[in-house]
Amino acid sequence: MNDSATPSGALANPKGYKFPGGKYTIAHWENFLLTDCTTSAQLPDKLVHPVALFHVPILGSGVNIAKLFEVCGAEGPGSVGLDGYDWEYFSNLRIDIEYDVQGSIIHWENHVDENGVGYDAMKFQIELRDGNTLAARITNSWRFRRGGYKQALQAKTADEATAKPLATFPEFHVDGVSAQRMKTMAAILRDPYRVHWDREATTEMGLKGRVINQGPLNLSYIVNSIHSFASPGSVRRLTVAFHRPVFDDDVLVAGGEVLSTTNGVSTCNVWLKRGDELMVTGTAMVGAAA
Repeated sequence: MNDSATPSGALANPKGYKFPGGKYTIAHWENFLLTDCTTSAQLPDKLVHPVALFHVPILGSGVNIAKLFEVCGAEGPGSVGLDGYDWEYFSNLRIDIEYDVQGSIIHWENHVDENGVGYDAMKFQIELRDGNTLAARITNSWRFRRGGYKQALQAKTADEATAKPLATFPEFHVDGVSAQRMKTMAAILRDPYRVHWDREATTEMGLKGRVINQGPLNLSYIVNSIHSFASPGSVRRLTVAFHRPVFDDDVLVAGGEVLSTTNGVSTCNVWLKRGDELMVTGTAMVGAAA
């Protein structure tokens, strides 16, 4: 993206943009509402639902989604897409603990997709510390479409797993994605992105007014499947890619399988499906509850 094409407030190359940094304490009410949005039962022992690693690092680092859109020059509804998350849990997050949060944009590249539409690939990384101890690290990958983004959202082809599984997770079923939960999630995330709650915005995109589920909620269904297999507090790392948008009223199934286990930590394939369509795929590191 050159300077002449840079939207107002955007940086020509945001790589190295450092977030202000700050502190964040996850409150009981916040975790309660967040967990409810995932359709999970509340977790024991003051455990925070793992999907909190979407909004807590961003808000705790002194930035927000709107600011990231501004810095990276988002061009409007539908111009921003999720490529994937890599979330590492070094200890379980819990409510009422003050975390020190620091982060920055670590990657920025110009690309052209298979349909000739230009986009900028961005990654930001944020760490949470409990005192001097690293509690969690996220690396989120986004893309900012440059012109032509109102065409149909692009799907990726997921790699087929070839290893024979050692065990299979119980499936987690969502019998109809809730638009109301999307609104609650948007409030928790302080997310101004209209496609999650404004049917007019998605009508303009040619999506017939159906609102789009947040990536963290899609990931949360996978986490809920992991919890049913290995209990809350067992997630060590999540690395996922997003292939298709999920809409309100979609019927989904999340699941996974264990490929190998070393020193009590299992490497697993995980997925979220809508019928035969793969919506999210990735890997998880799962251990005993801490």
